Amino acid sequence: MSILKITLYAVAALALSRAAFAQATLSVTPAYSFITDEAPHGAFSLKNEGTEHLEVVVSAKFGVIEADPEGRSTHVTLGSAGSLGNLADNLTYFPQRLILEPGTERVVRYMATGDESGGHIALMHFQMRERAAVALDEIPEVATALSIVYNLVAPVVLIGSQGVAHVRAEVLEVSDDVLALLLSNDSPFPFVGGVTVRGADGSPLGRAESAVYTRRRLDIALSGLTTDGPYTLEFDNRYRGLSESMRTRLAVPDPIAL
Repeated sequence: MSILKITLYAVAALALSRAAFAQATLSVTPAYSFITDEAPHGAFSLKNEGTEHLEVVVSAKFGVIEADPEGRSTHVTLGSAGSLGNLADNLTYFPQRLILEPGTERVVRYMATGDESGGHIALMHFQMRERAAVALDEIPEVATALSIVYNLVAPVVLIGSQGVAHVRAEVLEVSDDVLALLLSNDSPFPFVGGVTVRGADGSPLGRAESAVYTRRRLDIALSGLTTDGPYTLEFDNRYRGLSESMRTRLAVPDPIAL
């Protein structure tokens, strides 16, 4: 099962005579969720694996996790998601705020409403505030201001009908052991599955998995001797955590010759 995890470090200001240090770690399971109109609900499990109390504020926002056009970095884009629809306005969830003591676990449940076709996405934001431990001899006015806030983001994707992603591929770089691709999708259905690279003789050279909503960089480890091409990309819908019923809704794109 996929787990999204972040470790928070809060360090007191350098002006203090003695820095106070605290650590908190939050894990969210699963790291993503795909649902259908037949079962438009699910849950995230939040666990505080650190040593400090965490305050978590939950929200749903329309957006997408995507690579930049050059494929150099991945970031969160809010307010748009390519051709995918907005699920955030039709998503209810509870609780919206919770306190997690060290070692405790809570569940956040959600449900999508409305009759949607195609693919729609919402990014669940888990905003975490952790307050640093303060030494007794520190200045109260300074010590009480010590806090740090982080966001953990997990996509919820509703697939309301059958469809197929329109995937385009661009070679970013190729070496003896890695083929770096920029995969782009301009359809209302995400690509969720594996990409196999085959050489000129049809032999498989490597495979990697990805979820492509708009753009994603994909680095595929290559095995054996390779040439400069040509390559063929073959797609499948085998993806960690993707249910069999969801696989029937997301058709496999046609191969791409590079």
